[in-house]
Amino acid sequence: MLKMPVRHHKKIVWAALVVAGSFFVFQAAGAALSVVRGKAWWNDQLQYVYFNCLDDIVGDQLDFPMNLCGNQDFSNPACAPEPENRFHFYAVGCSWLVHGVYIDEEGKFSGSAWNYAKGLISFEATTTPDADSPPDNYAFNVNCPNTCDAGNGCWACYNEANQQVYGWGRSTVDGTWLRLDSAATPPVQIKSWNIATQTVPYYALQAGDFVGTATSDDGNLSFNCQSENDGASNCSTRNYKTYIGNLQIGSLSAPNWSYSEACDAGPGGALKVVLRWYAKSGVQPFAEYGNLGQSAYHVIINTSDSTSSPVYDSGKVAGTSGTAVQLTCPSAACSFTPSYNTHYFWWIQLWDQADQPTEWYQYEHNSAFDTGGDPDTNPLTFTTYKHEFPSPFFIWEPYDVSEQVGTTTEFMSYSLATTSQYYTIADPSSPQSCATPACQYLWTVEDNPDSIISATTSASTSIIFAHATRTTVTLRITDTDGYFCIRPEELLVNYGLPIWREVKAQ
Repeated sequence: MLKMPVRHHKKIVWAALVVAGSFFVFQAAGAALSVVRGKAWWNDQLQYVYFNCLDDIVGDQLDFPMNLCGNQDFSNPACAPEPENRFHFYAVGCSWLVHGVYIDEEGKFSGSAWNYAKGLISFEATTTPDADSPPDNYAFNVNCPNTCDAGNGCWACYNEANQQVYGWGRSTVDGTWLRLDSAATPPVQIKSWNIATQTVPYYALQAGDFVGTATSDDGNLSFNCQSENDGASNCSTRNYKTYIGNLQIGSLSAPNWSYSEACDAGPGGALKVVLRWYAKSGVQPFAEYGNLGQSAYHVIINTSDSTSSPVYDSGKVAGTSGTAVQLTCPSAACSFTPSYNTHYFWWIQLWDQADQPTEWYQYEHNSAFDTGGDPDTNPLTFTTYKHEFPSPFFIWEPYDVSEQVGTTTEFMSYSLATTSQYYTIADPSSPQSCATPACQYLWTVEDNPDSIISATTSASTSIIFAHATRTTVTLRITDTDGYFCIRPEELLVNYGLPIWREVKAQ
């Protein structure tokens, strides 16, 4: 089943080498090309389709049952396991046939997968429009505008907006077409790194995993064992999937340091940033394919849009995807302490488990919805806070409120010894005592909703608790820049014990 006429065999290898050569040239130029890895299941007759020659099983690996003849069953004597089978051969992946499937930044597929019976399964046309045009004559391209058409030799595309794959693949042996977006089966999709826009089912999947089923006249092609049995999974019988194997970043975020975190961190707590990166692919491939996840990172921070003369350069730091998906500065891992009210640019590069680097990624999606806001309206920067956050403080009388249901308790944000404080300048050693209108007050009571607060927005207030319960009184103080901190105090409010009086019997 694996033998081919010599002339045809050479033609296929040469075509695949051209694809592989263009891949390495493309990667050297620094473009984000997605490398498809793994295998799909066509049916019990055709079995596995391999999307990269590194994953091919060609021949008999001896200790793996059913490998000879492309994992066919044992009905063919030539495919029988030891000791019945007296003939063995095994080709290391990419040694006799070089092939691979790739997706460029525009979502356009290229290259070929391989099946022992159908040969190479091409996802790009080798000639300009003729009889090789797909059955729908490129009508699928309405879902991937400006990606595939009759002139650029593209048969399949990926729309990242809805995570769906559209178009066709075609066998080079007999011309069988595989439709990737058939309405007859769950369409082929790739799980996005972005949880907010996730449309792919099967939440156990990793970012970059394919799922769904393609159709053909020779049966369906499942891209993930979770797609079998109408989504009920068949992974216990055959564990397989197709996925984006190379390590890529989908997004960066900063400063990821909220008001509450700045408040809770104490003096100097506003001067901290958390740089996070979210892997687009290469997160957790099957163990049998080797882990291509993150093995190291390199972060650069600067006050100008340049990696030259940065204010911080981490250098290459070892860190797997399980322990390094963010960098907090300052910390034991980061010696950099940012300045107040400063706009920073940052970049990151990762290495996979094979010590192969990704391209450099630059932070470029800052908005007013980020924790630091976007004061300079530059999407390439994150901005640190102007100064420290206010420090709420309050006392109450009487201190013991265990018998205060229905009576008044006085709360004050000041005392003879101390008062609530706020900041206006970038100096954590120079707080100022709160006073209206520099400080805005908000009093609230939790778990006691019918309680009466005499003045919710004053420096002092009185509260009549309505119920006997454990409750929390909270004071929120907001400064002139809109920064606010909250101080909660838990109180136990209870009914007073009844007064007993001994009365002489009459």
